[in-house]
Amino acid sequence: MESKLNTKAIEEYATGYAEALLADLYAGKERLTGQDLLALPVEQTGLLVVARLFNNWRSEASRLKSPFFDYSHPKVQEALQKFMNVLSRHISIGRDDLQPILQQAVSDTLLLVLSPYTFCQRWLTTPGLQAEDITSLSRFIKLNKPVWQAVAGKVEQDAAVLADPQALLDEVFNHLDSTPDDSEEVLAAFGKKLPVEADRFFIKEATIPEITPLSLADDEEEEEEEAARPTLNDRFGGQARETLADRLQQSQPATSLKSMLSINQKFMFINDLFDGNQEDFLKVLDFLDSCESKEVAVSFIHNNYLKHNRWKANAPQVREFMALLDRRFAGQAES
Repeated sequence: MESKLNTKAIEEYATGYAEALLADLYAGKERLTGQDLLALPVEQTGLLVVARLFNNWRSEASRLKSPFFDYSHPKVQEALQKFMNVLSRHISIGRDDLQPILQQAVSDTLLLVLSPYTFCQRWLTTPGLQAEDITSLSRFIKLNKPVWQAVAGKVEQDAAVLADPQALLDEVFNHLDSTPDDSEEVLAAFGKKLPVEADRFFIKEATIPEITPLSLADDEEEEEEEAARPTLNDRFGGQARETLADRLQQSQPATSLKSMLSINQKFMFINDLFDGNQEDFLKVLDFLDSCESKEVAVSFIHNNYLKHNRWKANAPQVREFMALLDRRFAGQAES
């Protein structure tokens, strides 16, 4: 694939942003309150800071043990919860203690908008994670909220799913149907404090080929070989449309590929076909939408992805993408 998430660049930006923001936040004061945290320039970052403070408290409380007192008694647990509610209204935190938490919250916010799958993966693989931690975090998620709600819903049904985070995420992302939040607005908010170069958040392993349709054959020998094999149109044109008709609602052709995508499909294609690079994904969609015919679009996919085994033709994600492309040009074939 052409690119993948550059976690190092994200962590470096989070460190720089946190330092710049802390310099302003602690100008003239030694400690910040909960209200200060919730008023951070990027709301989601402030919420995630508070979430981590809350999780730290839960971790500390879970270690309370005594040979003389029963901390597990329901009434004691209820009292501890009330105590936490009081503490939450009296947060007081110094700069040195806040800095690592803020850096993590900035990093998490960026992941939440650039790669929700990676965000979920990070939290689900946190050492010592408990089912109640998943549920409590739901209150602090605003961006791409349906994703985390779906994760929390699965955990509430059966906490045992936490034993296999990968299977849990695969199940969740296969059934999402809402629209992803726009990352540009969030990046612009960060950029007001520290300039954002979104391209740095992805590693370019090889530049995406020039978006110019190529001949399906590079020479006469390949032309003969291609002629003897079923074409991509043969392979995907009928069967995929027939088997995925209900799911893709192919009764009416859509005006653009972007308008046809569910949140599940967008995240699936970005993560599985474009290695987490939303920019390359959108660039390819724009080109395919501009193609004058289905044959030109299919030629581009063949030459840039299938021909060099970047995509496997029989992979479910590829078949679904090609079925989507088939629907995009369905109206043209009928005209």
